[in-house]
Amino acid sequence: MMNRLRLGIYGLCAVLLLQTTTSCKKANAQESESANKKQEIAPRPALKKQDLELLQIATTDRGLATTVSGRVIPKHTTQLFAEVQGKIEPTSRPFKAGTNFKSGETLIRIDDTEFAYNLESQRAAFLNVLTGILPDLKSDYPESYLLWLDYVQNYKAGNALTDLPKPGSTAEQFFLTNNQVYSLYFQIKSLEERLTKYSIQAPYSGIITATNIDVGSLVSPGQSLGTITSSISYELEAGVPLKAMANLRIGDQVTFASNEVPGEWTGTVIRINNQIDPATQNIPVYFKLYGNKLRSGMYLEGKLTIQNLESVSLIPNEALGRDERVLVLEENVITRKSVEPVAFLTDSIIVRGLRNDDLVILNQFDIPAEGIKVAL
Repeated sequence: MMNRLRLGIYGLCAVLLLQTTTSCKKANAQESESANKKQEIAPRPALKKQDLELLQIATTDRGLATTVSGRVIPKHTTQLFAEVQGKIEPTSRPFKAGTNFKSGETLIRIDDTEFAYNLESQRAAFLNVLTGILPDLKSDYPESYLLWLDYVQNYKAGNALTDLPKPGSTAEQFFLTNNQVYSLYFQIKSLEERLTKYSIQAPYSGIITATNIDVGSLVSPGQSLGTITSSISYELEAGVPLKAMANLRIGDQVTFASNEVPGEWTGTVIRINNQIDPATQNIPVYFKLYGNKLRSGMYLEGKLTIQNLESVSLIPNEALGRDERVLVLEENVITRKSVEPVAFLTDSIIVRGLRNDDLVILNQFDIPAEGIKVAL
C-alpha cells in the first residue's frame, strides 16, 4: 500500500515539473520574439548634415591626358673619319672625351705641310702657263689682255686661286682650252678643296663623347677619329597611343619633367613616324627640347592631351558604387544618382551626369543609406 502511495506522489511531481519547464520555455520564446520585433522597428540613427563629408560638384570642360615618356638624345651625333693621311697635331682644345667645343672651332688638325708645298708648286706651274700665253692674248685678243695681266699680277703665294676672267669670244675660249688653262685651274681647285680636309671644324657646339686618336698618331683615309654630339639642342622620342594621334600636330607642345633633376622643359613636336610599334601599339613621336640641365640619356615624362571632354566632373574613386551610382544629398535626403564614368585616373574618376552644385556624399555606410533624411 505504501509503495503505491509513493509512486503516485512521484508521478504527480513529474507532471508538475514538466508543466513548469514548458511554461518557462514559452515565456523565453515570447520575450525573444518581442525583443526581435523591437529591434526590427528600432528607428535608424539620426544623421546631421555636419556629419557628412560632402563634395560640391563643379562641372567643367577638361582635357583627358596620357603620360608620354622617353629618353633625351642629342639632336646631332657625328662620327668623324679621316679623309687624308698624316700625323695628328695639337689644337687649342685636346681631342678627348668630355671636352666641350663651340661651333666653327678646330677639333682635329692633321699635318698638311707636304701637301701644301705640292699645291703651291701646282699653282706656280699654272701661273707659268698664263704668263706664257699673255703675248698671244695681247696680239690676238687685246680686249681681254688687261684682265689676264691683272689676274697674274694680283696672285699672292699661299692664297687660293680666284675665279678666272670670262673669255670675250668663243675663239678666245678655244685658245685657253687648247693651252690647258681650264684643266690646270680645276686640278688646282680640287687640290685646294682637299687641303681643307686636313683640318676638321666643329659643325655645331657640343661635346666630344669618344676618341680613337691622340696627338702624334698617324691616320689614314677612312680611319675613325671619334664621335661628337650637340650639347645645346636635344630631341626626345616618345611612344604615343593611337587614340591620341587625332589631336596631335606638328608644332604642338608638351611640358616634360624628370624625377631626378628639378625643372621643366618644353618639347615641341617636330616629326611623327607613320609606323606603329607592334609591341606597344604606339606611334613614335619626336620632340625638340631646349634648356639648361638637359643631358643625353635623361628619362623625362610629360602629359599629352588625348581628348577634350565637355561638362564632366571629378570625383574620388570611393564615391562611385559598383552599380555606377553615387550618393547625393538632395533636399536633405540621401538619394542615389546614376553617372557615366568617362575616365579612370590614379585616385579619381572623371564622370558625366552630375550637375553644378550637386552635393556628392563621400561617407561610407554599413547599412543602405538611400532615403535617409538628414537633419540640419
